[in-house]
Amino acid sequence: MNWQEVDFDWNQVRAFLATAEEGSFSGAARILSTTQPTITRQIAGLENSLNLLLFERSTRGLTMTVAGQQLFEHVRDMGSAASRISMVAQTVNNEVSGEVSITAVDTLCVKFITKAIRRLKKSAPGLTIRIFSSDQIQDLKRRDADIAVRHVRPAQASLVAKLVGNWTASFYASQSYLDQIGFRPGSKDHENVEFVGPRDPVQFIEVCKSLGLTLRLDQFTLRCTSALVAHEMLRAGLGVGVTADAIAKSEPELVRIWPHVPPIDFPVWLVTHQELHTSKKIRVVFDMLEQVLKEA
Repeated sequence: MNWQEVDFDWNQVRAFLATAEEGSFSGAARILSTTQPTITRQIAGLENSLNLLLFERSTRGLTMTVAGQQLFEHVRDMGSAASRISMVAQTVNNEVSGEVSITAVDTLCVKFITKAIRRLKKSAPGLTIRIFSSDQIQDLKRRDADIAVRHVRPAQASLVAKLVGNWTASFYASQSYLDQIGFRPGSKDHENVEFVGPRDPVQFIEVCKSLGLTLRLDQFTLRCTSALVAHEMLRAGLGVGVTADAIAKSEPELVRIWPHVPPIDFPVWLVTHQELHTSKKIRVVFDMLEQVLKEA
């Protein structure tokens, strides 16, 4: 290897990669926990070292130049290699300390992951836990998170997935809402109810049709992108919605309706990277999450 030709700084390369992926200096600064002027300075330094213009600046934002696009693929490989180095280092470190990041949908974060963290505070006080509340599938290979709770099994061979259980979800409403609309116990009426969520009612209507429920679009009067907000609106008596049975059983104000409608089945997977799975701190958190989720 000709080391004389490698005269750029890794921090500059990292700033370029983050900017290319985020599309802005401010976005790169956010994910790298630094400032926009620092990112701008690092990219300018990289451009000077390589004698290339990587981004064109305009009032409409940043546009990667042809040279930047050609460089991007190689830099992305460097980023993946850097992540692998970090992960291998974690497997060598057997101390149960440091940061572990978890991603899951917000209702699971509130109802179950907080319970796991409470136990970890006693059994592994040296850990720092970072939570990403999201229903988006995070890219564990790129270290968006160390551990994910997902409802689909990942396809990547480099990820370790463990099936925690097969959960069910059913239709629920608060007793106050049922009293308000005069809903009788055991009633099969579904034409006079309002629905809370989901973000895509058209797709949900198709799912309900397969369950024997014919619903109208105008019945979905409250739509939201947060599963937790939707759950709280159910508790507040604002309509009918679908909630995991494992969550609803701890909410005495919620009543399951339409028992003739079969529950919706969905799996719960715990996922981590195959190299991280051998790290003691990751294993401790992974095992605790598995324990808590299996208790649900």
